[in-house]
Amino acid sequence: MQMANVAIYTAPGYTASSWTSAFGQPHVVTYPETNIHILQAFDVVLIHSARQDWQNLVTQLHSTKHVIVISQQLSLAELQLALTLGAKGYLDAGSSSEHFVQSVSSVRNGALWLPASLLNQLNQFFSQIIPPKTDWASFESRLSKREYEVASLARKGLSNKDIATSLNITERTVKQHLTATFAKLGIKDRLQLILLL
Repeated sequence: MQMANVAIYTAPGYTASSWTSAFGQPHVVTYPETNIHILQAFDVVLIHSARQDWQNLVTQLHSTKHVIVISQQLSLAELQLALTLGAKGYLDAGSSSEHFVQSVSSVRNGALWLPASLLNQLNQFFSQIIPPKTDWASFESRLSKREYEVASLARKGLSNKDIATSLNITERTVKQHLTATFAKLGIKDRLQLILLL
C-alpha cells in the first residue's frame, strides 16, 4: 500500500498517533475545511463521523474513492448509515495502526471492513430476521478442520486475536485460514461469512 494514497477528513481535536504510524504522513483535512479537489492522488479516504459534514462527504466521494468511516463511538445505527451512504468500511478511530492498514487494504481489494465487536451483533440480528437457508455445518466438508474452526469463531464475531488465543495459534495463521476459507466459499469478507446462514 502506498502511504500517499490515504487522506483523512477529521474534526478539530480528533487525531490519533495510530494514523501516523499506519500511513506515515497522511493528508489530513480538518473541519470545516472540505477541499475535495485535492483528492486526485488519493484512492482511500477516511472520514471521521465527528465531522458535522461526514454524511455529505461520504455521499460525494463514495463513487470515485474507497471510503472508510471512522468513529469515536461505534454503533450499529451509524454503521448502517455509513454503509447506506456508500462507505466500504467502518472503524473505531482508536484502532491500532495495524487495523487501519488492514482496513485500507481490505476495501481496496473489494471487501467490506467492519469491527469485530459489531459483527457479533450483526450475526445475532441476521439470525433472527433471515431464515436459515443452509446449515452452517454443511460447509464443513468444503473446509479443513482448522479452517472450519477458525471460520466458526469468526462468524461469532471474535477478532483474529481472540480466535488465535482460543485455538492456541498465531494471528497470522488465523488470517491464512480465513483467506483460504473465503476462497473456498467464494466470498470476500467476514460479513459475507456471517450471511452464509
